[in-house]
Amino acid sequence: MKILTLPQAISEIRKIDPDSSINETMLNCLIKEKKLSFGRRGIRTVVEWNTLIASLNSLLGFFGETFLPRIRTVRKAALELKMSKSDIGVGESHIRAFIADKKIGFISIGNRHYVAMQSFQSPYSDNLAYGISPNRVKQQYIQENIIEQLDSAISSSAGVPMVRRKRK
Repeated sequence: MKILTLPQAISEIRKIDPDSSINETMLNCLIKEKKLSFGRRGIRTVVEWNTLIASLNSLLGFFGETFLPRIRTVRKAALELKMSKSDIGVGESHIRAFIADKKIGFISIGNRHYVAMQSFQSPYSDNLAYGISPNRVKQQYIQENIIEQLDSAISSSAGVPMVRRKRK
């Protein structure tokens, strides 16, 4: 059992993953939202290392895993995917669509979303369909349907409708 203060935990995470987006503020927010168990030693907040890793994994949908997830912001994840796996064609908008459709696990703190890079590797990426997400297909269908309705309304009318003002 390895008990660490939050700065020590961040230091350990940085040793394993130097590009990690995990920081002390993020851990404090997770503690405040009761998503991460903690203890107090005097005025210091402490966490147990294995519990921290298990909590991060469960928040990201990796149940029963014991690895430290490589957590990035959406922007950093898109850049890293572009550099390492440019052939899959996943950009920032795709990642945000996956988050909106709840296809990948994410941690939300304030208005910022964090994702694990393991979500884009097999076997976790099997439920991702690269390309247009269902949410975007639905939006496109709605837009096309509106245009068709407007087109039929305009073509069925004899002319330009007149608006007459009623006088009192």
